[in-house]
Amino acid sequence: MEGMAMSSGSSPKSAAGERFLASLVDSSDDAIVGLTPQGTVTSWNGAAERLFGYSAEEMLGRDTTPLVPPQRRGELAEALARVRSGETLRNVTTERLRKDGTPLVVSITASPVIGPDGTLLGMSAIGRDMTAQVDAAQRRRSSERSATEALALLQTLQDSAPVGFGFVDRELRVRRLNETFCTFGGLPADRELAGRPAPEVMAACWAQVEPLLRQVCDAGEAVVNAELTTQIPAEPGGARHWLTSFYPVRIDDEIVGVGVVALDITARKQAEEAHMRLTRAAVGALASAVESRDPYTDGHQSRTATIACAIATELGLDEGTVRGIEMAARIHDIGKIAIPAEILTSPKRLNAPSWELMKLHATTGADIVRGVEFSHRVADTVEQHHERLDGSGYPNGLHGEEILFGARIIAVADTLDAMTEHRPYRPARAIDAALREIDEQRGQLFEPAVVDACVSLVRERRLDLES
Repeated sequence: MEGMAMSSGSSPKSAAGERFLASLVDSSDDAIVGLTPQGTVTSWNGAAERLFGYSAEEMLGRDTTPLVPPQRRGELAEALARVRSGETLRNVTTERLRKDGTPLVVSITASPVIGPDGTLLGMSAIGRDMTAQVDAAQRRRSSERSATEALALLQTLQDSAPVGFGFVDRELRVRRLNETFCTFGGLPADRELAGRPAPEVMAACWAQVEPLLRQVCDAGEAVVNAELTTQIPAEPGGARHWLTSFYPVRIDDEIVGVGVVALDITARKQAEEAHMRLTRAAVGALASAVESRDPYTDGHQSRTATIACAIATELGLDEGTVRGIEMAARIHDIGKIAIPAEILTSPKRLNAPSWELMKLHATTGADIVRGVEFSHRVADTVEQHHERLDGSGYPNGLHGEEILFGARIIAVADTLDAMTEHRPYRPARAIDAALREIDEQRGQLFEPAVVDACVSLVRERRLDLES
């Protein structure tokens, strides 16, 4: 090997073998260093030059102390002593220094070189640069530690958050529900639920949840802010209300399940229901006040509300909108409270001045209702219930889309009830005759879709006007 001369008595065959061995050592990717029993360098291959930055000329005849950080030199002396005693040290990971002072992490295997007679001829050390692997391992450990900390933080946040979090896989099995979700839903702890079928765990609301889960899995799109109600017998009132969102969870573009976020809105819904009860009571009181002054139209507002609700439902309007239309219809004539009694109770048709005064009830009613807090535009609907599509209505002569849709519904309901009820100045019209007259004004005075829904409801006997 380099740094060792061939003996003068070597045969050509053995000389060739020694040259081959020297070339083999020098071409190795591992640093291979030969040492005397005292630790002096006798051979230094090319890989050792590349690893440590020292040439063979710089290292031959020297010890390896320059390669070792000061704090590791005691370990070096101990290692050399152990190898001299005949021990082989395998894959010892330690620190070394390059010529420029750059630290290295190396794996060293050191072993004694024993002669034919059993005497110690020297030592060999094979070193491999482990810096990249150690750095990678440290980064991996750091990443794993960070991930563990992040997961622990996420777990803590999920368990302490006042929001329910859950995960359901594509087989509709519950994989995770946080503590809040379990508490709100009256469920056992999450560890008892993992792997159980979602229909079993979410039995109280499964009919509402299943189509949402399947929609997310099939379409790959989130469903946001869906309101659900669960019946929980142990709870006061027996029900909880939830605002929920469902979103697809993907790994490598594949949907593996559905994440669920649920916010308990029971208190809010209870407050809304209490407010609605109070509002209904106020509406009822206002309606009664009008009808007590106008006995000829007793029950007219209530019947108009029934017809308007049926039409709005037939047209597919949402529950909140239907509720707003019902309230507006129930008090649409509230402004008549300001009309003189002799006009309200007149047994004959009103003259022009009296009629102009009567027409003020739409605006007056809207002004009264604006003092009540409603969730929909009840006051505007009351004001517009006598407006007509062609602009011939009152009080503002609005046209078509300028008129609220709820007011267009009440216009038909109000007209139908008024025509089919007896008045002192005219008899009630037959229902079929009233429907024909309304249908004749379809598209001119009245909204076509509203007229069609009303006629269909009555003629198919899904709305009873005779009870």
